Amino acid sequence: MADPNSLEDFISGFNGGNRTHRYNVEMDFPGGVSEKQDMNRFYIRAATLPPSQVNPIRVPYRGRILKWPGDRIYFPWTFRVLDQNNGKNNSLWNNFNDWSNIINNHETNVSSQRWDEFTTDWVITQVDNSGSEIKKVTLVDCWPTIVGPISVDANSIDTLVEFTVTVEYQYHKIDGLD
Repeated sequence: MADPNSLEDFISGFNGGNRTHRYNVEMDFPGGVSEKQDMNRFYIRAATLPPSQVNPIRVPYRGRILKWPGDRIYFPWTFRVLDQNNGKNNSLWNNFNDWSNIINNHETNVSSQRWDEFTTDWVITQVDNSGSEIKKVTLVDCWPTIVGPISVDANSIDTLVEFTVTVEYQYHKIDGLD
């Protein structure tokens, strides 16, 4: 058995750990934004693997509260995007706003009635130092709820344009779990 106080045992058993900056995110804009296919791969500066929670059902019984597992809920997923620009009016910020406009039009306040026009699956993969998959999470039927602002500031030099996006999804699948 390894000695819990031995640095050598820790080093030989640790194998370097997982790194938070090694991940890939794959997505496609839905059909209504399909003319911008060259913008489907982009760089996310920061994200987390999305959480889920099983809420308890509280059942009173003889002065005690029995906590019984209830329904699972999935929280919105927020990430920070490094904006890219592939020509006039074809930035990622514009594309996400175009997607949001398909969901609920700014002028007409009318939504698309076709599910496949405004939802798409996303895959988040954590990778190791050699690029091999460690964890893979698929977000099913994503759509943006918030497209964050872009700050413009004459005093900000040597910085890239960033904005946040929050998406909702129906549920997530984790590879390797039944």
